[in-house]
Amino acid sequence: MRHDGDGVAKAMAAPFQSSNKARYNTKSTLSVHINGPYVELDDFNGPADSIPSQSRSNASKSSRSKFYFPNTFWSRSFAIIGVIETLFTVAIETWVFISTSRRFDEAGNDDGTLRLRSFLGLYIFALLYELGLSYDALKHKNTFQLVGLCICNFGLFVYGIVQMKEIRGTIDGLSKSEAAGDRLWNHYRLELILIPVFIGVCTILMVFVTWRLRAEFSWNIYQTMSADLQMNRRYTTYQVYIALLKFDFFFIFGTQLQVLLAMKNLTDHQFILQAVMIPVAIVILILAARFCRMEKRKSLMVVMIFMLLIVASFVMVVLKMYSSTNSNDLAHFEVSLTLFSGLAVFLIGVTLANMVICMVNFGKGLKEHINRSNKKTQTLYPEYHGNEAGKTRFVLS
Repeated sequence: MRHDGDGVAKAMAAPFQSSNKARYNTKSTLSVHINGPYVELDDFNGPADSIPSQSRSNASKSSRSKFYFPNTFWSRSFAIIGVIETLFTVAIETWVFISTSRRFDEAGNDDGTLRLRSFLGLYIFALLYELGLSYDALKHKNTFQLVGLCICNFGLFVYGIVQMKEIRGTIDGLSKSEAAGDRLWNHYRLELILIPVFIGVCTILMVFVTWRLRAEFSWNIYQTMSADLQMNRRYTTYQVYIALLKFDFFFIFGTQLQVLLAMKNLTDHQFILQAVMIPVAIVILILAARFCRMEKRKSLMVVMIFMLLIVASFVMVVLKMYSSTNSNDLAHFEVSLTLFSGLAVFLIGVTLANMVICMVNFGKGLKEHINRSNKKTQTLYPEYHGNEAGKTRFVLS
C-alpha cells in the first residue's frame, strides 16, 4: 500500500488465480514493514492453512466454550504465579496440619488442637479459593477482581505472620514443658516463616502483572461498551459489585466456620442456626448476582434485607465474644474471628453500597450490553489466538 502526496492510498494487487487448486494450495503472505512512504503487510496465511476441516473446527469451538485457557502472556503469567503459590503454600500447610494432628491427638486438649487445625484449615481453604477466583477473574477479564485478589493475597501475607504467633502459643499450651514446646516449635518454624515470605514475593509479582493486564481488559470493556463513557462507568460498577460478592462468600464462610468450631453442643439451637446460615448465605449471594444481572429491583431489596441480617449476626457474635460472661467458647478464636467478622461486615457494607448504585443504573441499557458481552466472550480477543499460533499478526507502529 503506498500513500501519495494527496493522502490517497493506491493499492496494488497480484492477479487473482482462478484455479481452485492454485487457490487452496498456495500460501499468500501479507507483511507489515514501514519503508518510507510504503507500508507492506505480510504474515497472513493462505486459505490452505486458515481453513481447517469442519470436524476440527467444531471440536475447537466446543473445547473453547467448555474450558477457558489463558491466551496471552500476562494472563498466563498471572495464572502461573497463582498455581505455584498455591502448590507451595498448601503443601507446607498440609504437612504442618497432618504432623501437628498426629503429635497432639493424644494430648487430650481438644480446644487447643481444634484451634490449631482451624488456623491451618482456613489458610488452606483461603489459598484454594483464591486460586479459583484467579481463574474466574482471568476468564471474565475482571480487572477489579484481580485487584481484589492482590489485596486478598496481601491479607494472606499478614495472616501468615499472625498465624505463626497463634501456632506458637498453641504449641506452648499443648506441650508438657517449655523446653518441649521450644523443640516442637523449632521443628515447624522455618516452614511457617517461608509461607509469608513466599506469599509476599508472589503478591508483588501479582500487582505488577495485574497492572499489565489492566490494558488488555480495558480493551475488552471498550469492545463491549464501545465509546459510551456513561455505559463504561455503569459496567465498572457492575464488575466491582460481582467481584465483591465473591469475596463476601469467603469471609462469611470463614466466620461461620469458626463460630461452629467454637460451639461444643451440637444440639443447641444456636449451633443449628449458625450452621443453616452458611447455605443460606450462599443462596443469597448467588441471587444477588443474578437479580442484578436481570435488573430485578424488588428482588434485590429483599436480598439486601437478608444481607443486613447477616451483618447483625456477625455483630452479635463479636459482642458475645468480648463479653465477660459468655467468652468461654469463642475466646480461643478471638484474633482470627475478629479479623474475619470485621472484614466480612466491611465487605458486605461496600457490597450493599454498590448494590444501590447498580439499582440506580437499572433500565439504562446495561443489561443488554452484559448479555451481549457474555455471548461474545470467546471472540473478544481473536488477535491473541492468532499470535500464539503464529499464523496471524497485526502490527501497529
